[in-house]
Amino acid sequence: MVESMRPHDKVAMLKRVSVFASCTEEQLHLIADRTRLVEYKKGEVIYREGDPADAFYIISSGRLRVFAQSNGQEKTFTFLHNGDSFGEVSLLTGETHSATVQALNDTLVLQLQKKDFDDVINRIPSLVLHLSRLLSKRLRTRDRAGEFSEATIVAVSSATEGVGRTRFAVALAAMLKRETRREVVVVDLSGGAGDDQPLYGSATPLQQERCLPSDLLLSERAVEAAVLSHPLGFSLLYAGSLLAESEGEHTIAPLFSFLTKRFHYILINLPVQPGPSTFKALTQSDLIYLVTDASRESLIRTNALIHQLQSFMGTIEQRIKIILNRRGTPGEPAPALLDITTQLGSPVAFTLPVASGGALTLEELTQLLDQHTAPYTVTVRRVARELGGLLVGLALGSGAALGLAHIGVLKVIEREQIPIDLVAGSSIGALIGGLWASGHSADDLERMALRFKNPWDIRRLFIFDVGIPTFSVIIGLAAGIVMGWLSGFWSGLFFGFIVCVGLGLILGPLAGGPIQGARLKAMLDRDFGGKTFDDTWLPLKIVAANPMAREEVVFDSGPLVDAVRASVSIPGIFKPVTRFGKVCLDGGVVSPIPINVLKRAGTHRVIAVNVFPTTPELMEHRKELLRRRAERDVQLASQRLLVRLLWRTRQELIRSISPLVFDVIMRSMQSMEYQIAEVACREADITLRPTVPGAHWLEFFHPEKFIRRGEEITLQYLPELKRIAYGRIVDNP
Repeated sequence: MVESMRPHDKVAMLKRVSVFASCTEEQLHLIADRTRLVEYKKGEVIYREGDPADAFYIISSGRLRVFAQSNGQEKTFTFLHNGDSFGEVSLLTGETHSATVQALNDTLVLQLQKKDFDDVINRIPSLVLHLSRLLSKRLRTRDRAGEFSEATIVAVSSATEGVGRTRFAVALAAMLKRETRREVVVVDLSGGAGDDQPLYGSATPLQQERCLPSDLLLSERAVEAAVLSHPLGFSLLYAGSLLAESEGEHTIAPLFSFLTKRFHYILINLPVQPGPSTFKALTQSDLIYLVTDASRESLIRTNALIHQLQSFMGTIEQRIKIILNRRGTPGEPAPALLDITTQLGSPVAFTLPVASGGALTLEELTQLLDQHTAPYTVTVRRVARELGGLLVGLALGSGAALGLAHIGVLKVIEREQIPIDLVAGSSIGALIGGLWASGHSADDLERMALRFKNPWDIRRLFIFDVGIPTFSVIIGLAAGIVMGWLSGFWSGLFFGFIVCVGLGLILGPLAGGPIQGARLKAMLDRDFGGKTFDDTWLPLKIVAANPMAREEVVFDSGPLVDAVRASVSIPGIFKPVTRFGKVCLDGGVVSPIPINVLKRAGTHRVIAVNVFPTTPELMEHRKELLRRRAERDVQLASQRLLVRLLWRTRQELIRSISPLVFDVIMRSMQSMEYQIAEVACREADITLRPTVPGAHWLEFFHPEKFIRRGEEITLQYLPELKRIAYGRIVDNP
């Protein structure tokens, strides 16, 4: 057993588990109160094949391998990562475990004991229906060769034609096949309707008519005979006749039962007009993608369809995801996402950038999907990776100038085309992550960093931005008037100026920090160009700290500049900003490496970048400094008396004013952040440490050494990064 997680962290994790998708916030807290956090060391077995079921498990961090003995040989079924759950099937069936689960590295698991699991089911009746569906799926697919997890059925629907539904279904199927390397089938129930129908490939009318019989005796052989191969690598099944026949709805469930034995992902392309068969197909689905555009008619019809689905299927908020197709409407500005969310009554899960002005041919779609940086392709890939349990998050930590190493990490990620699905950053990590997500390449970031090669360029952002509190101006003015009345105008002016500046230097830090941040914000305005979180090419989370409530403030909407300015507000140096009615300081105060932010956002794997040198590294650097000092003292002893005297005078002068108060504040804060970061990094799947021991926190004028170090460390761990990004396990990151 280890120290318990915070209740809200448990609830956030439970929300990601499909078993509890239909639970309310109150019910999730009820479940969270009954769980406990258990640690398993690398190589330790959670349970063995043949053991009785005694608990339900949810992975908090780490990786597990599921395997069994078959004919004297060990056979691996699958690997489990943070957010995955297991053990529920044996609890529900009362059977012993059919496989062994072993920790591949140190792993933290939320455990719900059998008696608590039974109590939760009794207290939350809505769980029974979901667990029944889950159990039937698992039992249908558990015996499939080489597969331990269940098939996933996804419905793609829309309330109007021409919103890119079929294009999205075909692109998603192609991306699922590429990213997961598993079997995917698109079941077309639309009956050939829509402008994007040619995207199904070069199927002849005769092949399209080779669809399924709608009689009640649908056989597995008939299903196999009707499956076609698509040029993009997935399978295709025309089944529109099932909806045309009055008895067709009765063959929907048997059809999907057959398909789950062969395919891992089943995508259903549904017609616009819902009927009994359509709702039957939706009932069988684990997830529903509703595709719409931003036109008023589409939004109204989509809202009506959502309410229709809710009345027919009950609570389905967790199963519906809105896909917004941002196709341009001539003469009309694009409405804001907040307005669209308000009209739909449901949040927009993904926004599809404009793919083209009209319908695409199959060849054009293929070329588009081959363009890895095309906005449409990036978004569809992210949807596929979420569906496939492959989402990778990149956590960029704080560290002031040390954080320039993030640029080197990003250069390798770009060059090697390692997929990153979500970025979160604190402090300097927020700045670099925000610029990268807003469209600046890593090379662009390097050029921006080189702007500060002259030490004066970075210092003038601070020196000429010292704020004088209004109170000190008033006191200085009053003192000047009194002194001017007593000693003359010039004496009063000089004395008032001294009083104003003196009080300003004293009251500035007392007012939150002497640096106002106006010059920094002006620079950020130029670099970000007015972009908002809606303009980023991948999801972005920026973290600041609210010291009044000891909480993190996560920005994911609004102007990027405001979020970054809040996240870089070093305590005692920069004047804090107020957002959402909260005082916001440097994000490193509470979350120096925002790994938990990524996990709460649904990422399955996390790559963390920690630029803080470890204590042994700093001690080794200290020994090296002492050695160099001893060598210098020996050389100095042979110099003339005047040289030695000047050197000693210089050293005493430096010692008398060092360290500066800013340096004391920053190094104290980094000492605290280092300890928090070390704990946080235990939750990451891999931690990159591009550290430069001995570097100063304000050393922005030497960016090359930090960027180079970031590249070196990332290249060193490149094989592990690729295994994590593409869904292959890392035994020893």
